[in-house]
Amino acid sequence: MARVDLQHISKAYPGVKALDDVDLVVNSGEFFTLLGPSGCGKTTLLRTIAGFNAHDSGQILIGGKRIDDVPAHRRNIGMVYQDYAIFPHMSVADNVGFGLTTRRRPRQEIVERVARVLELVQLGGLAARMPHELSGGQQQRVALARAMVVNPQILLMDEPLSNLDAKLRVELRDDIRDLQRSLGITTIYVTHDQEEALVISDRICIMHDGRVHQIGGPQDVYARPATLFVASFVGAMNVIPGLPVGQGGEIALGAAAHRIPALAGRASVTLAIRPEDVVLHGRPGEAIALSGAVDKVTFAGREAFYRLDCDGNRRVLANVYRPDQVQLASAGARIDVAFPLARLHFFDPADGKRIETAR
Repeated sequence: MARVDLQHISKAYPGVKALDDVDLVVNSGEFFTLLGPSGCGKTTLLRTIAGFNAHDSGQILIGGKRIDDVPAHRRNIGMVYQDYAIFPHMSVADNVGFGLTTRRRPRQEIVERVARVLELVQLGGLAARMPHELSGGQQQRVALARAMVVNPQILLMDEPLSNLDAKLRVELRDDIRDLQRSLGITTIYVTHDQEEALVISDRICIMHDGRVHQIGGPQDVYARPATLFVASFVGAMNVIPGLPVGQGGEIALGAAAHRIPALAGRASVTLAIRPEDVVLHGRPGEAIALSGAVDKVTFAGREAFYRLDCDGNRRVLANVYRPDQVQLASAGARIDVAFPLARLHFFDPADGKRIETAR
């Protein structure tokens, strides 16, 4: 286990700022996820930690020691790749033991450590098999075992589940999380899958355009997004931009105006609310009341998804849980829609940063 410190890391390519002053700490034993869309810089950052990319400025410390000038093969880092990167001409045991062989460890030690780690990743009976005899999930377990067998200080994982089918992804992500917890190894994981990040992580770092937008626990980044980008990227979000604000903080949306003191002095704000927080057929406490026409209803078993056209030609998404217990509206029907004030998010239209309203 080791703590990882990234201090003001920047990296530029011609015409592109891949990493823009990235400053963060990964605690010892933590499962830390880099989350963001393609091209946001997450893989560049992971490869920089591994030593495959050289950064332009800043410094990297692992276990308190600066490693900027340490070559990749001497950083004591385990790496799991998206495409497995296992050798097709080697058996499972030889693939897993490759790192120990290159380190010239005694043969008996290699055999014992390989056997132990194969049991950990549930491949104990497959040591003699060749890669072409394995499923995709088993191949990824081989890659995971190979990274772990050398007892690395930290484990880096670059979208390791992206080539697997949906059911296998869920199974393997749970196994990876359980294994990481049992070993206590510091892990930095890259993904663009929001649900995967929320389920598997101790903390999440959301990146966009080479910059860090928010670092926090899964519940924190979902419930209190620091920027409009985070709000829109992590889960679904209804967004109403350019909403005018009165001098005392009044917002006029729907049938009545509501005063929110924290907004006083602003000309406008961007309002956002998650679909699961939108209330249909009700008037809960303090809420913005709208009327909407149902455009589409999608039934998905444990929930149903409404798409509505509300007052002012605004498109609103709403989720209904346990739809088997309610009568679903049909397309064209008009229904009441409410945005509870306590569930609203506000963002500055200029920089997209969250506005705290103490609600």
